[in-house]
Amino acid sequence: MPLVSLSGPQALATRKSNPVAHWGDRNLENRVEPVTKPAFDVPFRLEPGEAIFTIGSCFARNIEHELAQRGFKIPMRDLFKTDAFKGLDTEIVNNFGTPSIYNEIAWAFGEQQFDYDLGFCEVSPGKFVDLQMVPGIRAASLDLVRARREGLFRATREMARCRIVIMTLGLVELWWDEEAQLYLNSTPLPSVLRNAPERFSLHVLNFEECRDYLQSAFEVMFRHGHEDLRVILTVSPVPMMATHRRTDVISANCYSKSVLRAVAEHLVEADERITYFPSYETVTLSNRKAAWNDDLVHVTRPMVAFNVERLIAAFADGEDADELELPDIASDEGAAAILLAEQARRARARDDREFFEEHKEAARSSPRFALEYARYLIEHKHPREALAMLRGNGTTEAQWLRAEINTELEEFDEVLRIVEEIRKSGIKGIAHWKLMLDAHVAREDKSGMLAVDRNWAESHPASGMLRHAHVGRALRKIGAMDEALERLAAVADEPELQPGSKLEYARALIDDGQPDAALEVLDTAVPETRIQERQIEQLKTACQRKKKAIARARKKAARKNG
Repeated sequence: MPLVSLSGPQALATRKSNPVAHWGDRNLENRVEPVTKPAFDVPFRLEPGEAIFTIGSCFARNIEHELAQRGFKIPMRDLFKTDAFKGLDTEIVNNFGTPSIYNEIAWAFGEQQFDYDLGFCEVSPGKFVDLQMVPGIRAASLDLVRARREGLFRATREMARCRIVIMTLGLVELWWDEEAQLYLNSTPLPSVLRNAPERFSLHVLNFEECRDYLQSAFEVMFRHGHEDLRVILTVSPVPMMATHRRTDVISANCYSKSVLRAVAEHLVEADERITYFPSYETVTLSNRKAAWNDDLVHVTRPMVAFNVERLIAAFADGEDADELELPDIASDEGAAAILLAEQARRARARDDREFFEEHKEAARSSPRFALEYARYLIEHKHPREALAMLRGNGTTEAQWLRAEINTELEEFDEVLRIVEEIRKSGIKGIAHWKLMLDAHVAREDKSGMLAVDRNWAESHPASGMLRHAHVGRALRKIGAMDEALERLAAVADEPELQPGSKLEYARALIDDGQPDAALEVLDTAVPETRIQERQIEQLKTACQRKKKAIARARKKAARKNG
């Protein structure tokens, strides 16, 4: 049965009367480049300051932030004011698949019963995780995990007092729990998979499965929700971080988003209470420099803000959303420069010196080409020339490359200056913290490491275990063993950081002259790769050598004293 059916005359008349029936022309002002602005229906309005319920993938958290900045009440954000959720990242309440969206809503409103015995998993003595929450959250006591689960149920029930729900759909590659007979929200921890290898399996959902779960979720929402409930449905532009299938993540993500976009279209066509907002199309079809952070996964803050401004302008203010100011973007170098940079990457691979000499002048006008030329110079041991090539190149990628070159040149003050600029620009991740620690290790600067530790803690309070691991490793390298051991011992049994945390702790114990203690730690390390297997064996060998060296030193001291 077709999704839409129009007679011939209706179809022709609709096309002629539709001002956005065509793409437009690159040589004229258009709604496609550099930032794409698809038209959308506005069948209802938002009331200033009203409560809006948000649910779905990580893009829902981006939308929450922008809505809160504009005075709307966001019940899901109130959850993080409670004791059980203080200090946690808001992304832990993400729901990535349509089954997990249905599960959370059905559990909250009592249409399904959450099985606490199967839903919670003990990953170390007295430490549990909720299999339906994002695994980045640290394992905790059973009481705290239960408090978080019940808090999430209460927060989800707040949907009943919200007239507007904004829902974002994430992905279709999901994990099935054979014992609980339901889909998980995210990938189980490696330790959970190891301990129960037959319990979980990966499923890639089809259209019907995704549609049926989402349809069931809407049925529960409309039964228990506000009498005038309206839904703004979106597909998250944020792609899959990685795929478990034997295919390129690009293709796997395309399938995932295509299925979800089709599901959204079907449900919007079937129910006038649901409308579609094209945030997915806006982000994915826009200039990539405007749309994506340097990790090529997370959407830039200006692009998120632009999407929400369009939504509010149309649904709350009744304004023309297409007249909004576009987000700032880097100047487009043009197709020729982009092609030249691609050719330069290939020239580097075949060590084509003549290509770079021939196009040397292009580095003045093309930051992309200058980056490739600088990498070529680094590969041929010309770091100073590479730095000169990058002078004036303000891209974050160029900043990282300059920092790496200065590290090789042992110009650590410059490394720290550059990385501090990157940090202040709001780049997400831990790479800059690690680079700063490495610079302080090279300078044997303990006070500098502790300053990085403080800044990291202030910027990302929820990063405690990861921060302790990296700072502890840096302290070990300069011989600050007491502080290194204290930090590394604290993270050695952290499930999310194993087995690397145990290996680093063992190294510190060996360096501190405690080979027997190191062996005990290594005996509990479960390798996940062949490299880790070799590292464990190498460290065990190092323990034996250390024990022999200690024994020889004791004998020598005894002879001397005797």
